Amino acid sequence: MLGVAGVAAVRVVEAAAHTPPPFGVAVALDLAVVVALAAAYAALVAAGAGRPPSLRTLSTPLLVALGVLAVEAGVGWLHEGGVDPKTALPLDLATAVLGGVVGAADGVLSVTVLVALRPLVLRRPRRGVVLAWRALVGLGLTTAVLLAGRPVTELPPPALSLLTAATVLLGAALSARQSWTAALGRRQRGAAAALALALAAVLVGLVVVRSAGPATLPVGDGSGAVGAIGYTSLLSRPLGAGTLLVTVVGGLYALAAGLVLLLGAPAADDDRTGERRALRQLADLSGRLLDRPALAAAVARGPVEAGLGDLAWVALSDVRTGAVAPAVVAAEGVSVEAAAAAVDVAALARAVEDGEALLLDHAEADHRVRARPGSGVGSLAVLPLGTARQAGSLDAADGGGAVGLVRGALFVARPTADAFAPDDLAALETFAGQAALSISHADLFADALERDRLARELTLAREVQRRLFPQTLPDVAGVQIAAAERPAREVGGDYYDVVRLGPDCLGVLVADVSGKGAAAAFYMAMMKGTFQAGSRLARAPGAYLAEANAALGPSLGRGDFVSAAYAVLDADAGTLALARAGHTPTVLARDEARPDGGTWLLRGDGLAIGLDREGATFRRALVEQTVALVPGDTLLLYTDGLVEARDAGGAEYGYSRLAAFVARHRDRDAEALRDLLLDEHRAWSGADPDDDTTFVVVRWVGRGGPTPAPAPAAPPVTERPAFPTPPAP
Repeated sequence: MLGVAGVAAVRVVEAAAHTPPPFGVAVALDLAVVVALAAAYAALVAAGAGRPPSLRTLSTPLLVALGVLAVEAGVGWLHEGGVDPKTALPLDLATAVLGGVVGAADGVLSVTVLVALRPLVLRRPRRGVVLAWRALVGLGLTTAVLLAGRPVTELPPPALSLLTAATVLLGAALSARQSWTAALGRRQRGAAAALALALAAVLVGLVVVRSAGPATLPVGDGSGAVGAIGYTSLLSRPLGAGTLLVTVVGGLYALAAGLVLLLGAPAADDDRTGERRALRQLADLSGRLLDRPALAAAVARGPVEAGLGDLAWVALSDVRTGAVAPAVVAAEGVSVEAAAAAVDVAALARAVEDGEALLLDHAEADHRVRARPGSGVGSLAVLPLGTARQAGSLDAADGGGAVGLVRGALFVARPTADAFAPDDLAALETFAGQAALSISHADLFADALERDRLARELTLAREVQRRLFPQTLPDVAGVQIAAAERPAREVGGDYYDVVRLGPDCLGVLVADVSGKGAAAAFYMAMMKGTFQAGSRLARAPGAYLAEANAALGPSLGRGDFVSAAYAVLDADAGTLALARAGHTPTVLARDEARPDGGTWLLRGDGLAIGLDREGATFRRALVEQTVALVPGDTLLLYTDGLVEARDAGGAEYGYSRLAAFVARHRDRDAEALRDLLLDEHRAWSGADPDDDTTFVVVRWVGRGGPTPAPAPAAPPVTERPAFPTPPAP
């Protein structure tokens, strides 16, 4: 206020010299007063930024107004002054001094009233309200410019009447903004009503005292075009007009506030009603909308429709689709693209992962906000939609899955700084909590539907895969054969098949595709196709496996392979030829009473299908083994799920235990041995095995012909390369 005091001193000097200043000097003096008061207003607004309205917001301007009213009334009653109509200067020095005092007091009152009105009017402001307040201040400044330098004896310009009317009408419109009263308790409402009505009365009294009361000065004899002026106009005519406008607008607002508080008018609860309506709508939508996009759009609309913000957008992550970082999925009052570009969504979402809301009163100054000034993001509230702690509990409840996992944030913006009061943030937190719950429910429902769909598809896939296995096994005299498969999942990658290669010849295949699940099942289906076609064309086990490697190798994914054991049993000759493509060793159990009896693991060399797609190394490594069968011989072809099964203590079943089990029960028929082995596997591995398990039991009972003489070697097997190297020329 030093600038105002300086101008007052100059005015006293002018009055003492009885010499009016040049027009340029007069304009400079008037504008200096306006600039000084505008600077004081800006400083007080910055000092009180973020403070919610309280009873002090009304009591402070009331005390100042009472003091100014006392000063102006006292001056008017105790001093008789006047204005020279020719020079527009006070008739005496005392009048000039009192004009400076009253003008300074009016300046303090104007700033105080405007600073008090601002947080009340801009409580939860929408863009239109902010623009209206700025227009009100702008009209006051325009009035000051129009009056700067004009003598008090001249009539104001015609445009001033329109500006005055527009300012008063705008102030009356802003008087309807009484949402701050909704946060008051019953006792506070009574006290606030009394303060507001008292302030309105005092401000009306000031208007009367300045316009027709004792605080006026006659110009000449009062018969001229300008009959009288207020003391404040002696200091600055723009200040006199401006203080009168502020007093009228402040009186209108205080009167409206007092009536709203006293009568309990609905205007006081409009915003609370909007909040409750938004929460009810969201709760209703959560029962009817079960998809994320629709709910996200409803969540973005809620704060804007409730008057809690001008812009709002929702950012969500979705780990089910691989989108771990939150992305903007819905917005209100702004496009999704503009919302995503306005802020660093990921950084702000991380800032609220602990469940605490983040309030940026000066959002444009934050490095995480990219929006430019004037873009509508002056203040920003960021509310968590789900937290890391909540997601962790959901994961644990689901055994580590992502069911119900909501991760993201609700962003609510207003165009001005310091636009969110504490109860605004509390209402938004309540709304965000309900929103997160609604989205979680929708996700859970979607997950349940997806699981049901997958369960039906897997059931169908399992049924289709069952049909890929032989429905019946060929019947050949002298041979007993039985098979079983037990997938670790709904569908597996193990495969077995038995085909008739001739009247007295069978081909028996057991294969294991690397991995589990749908991909392994797909390769298993391909294996069936190659076996059904290729086994009849290549009678020797090694020849078929080489053809399978050539056919399947190019189709297997990188790192995928198929292990297989293929046996050709010639019942007429009483022999079994076997080749292994990187598969588990075949168990052979023979009556131990024979000189060549015992139990062996047949480990003929061979690479898995797909490891050598060119085929040369595959052929070189492959070995065929031939067994001259004797009645009672039992062979077991199986996948590694049988020997790698683990019990509750983590012990592996192993090859030795399997060979001993087959030897112990080799005198059982093939089907009985199959059932016993299934029971053994279930007892060892439990209800949920870790790997697919498949095996085929082949038992030779003979045809009554001569029994082969005991083989000199143990095991009674002969070996030869499946593809002998031709002699060098």
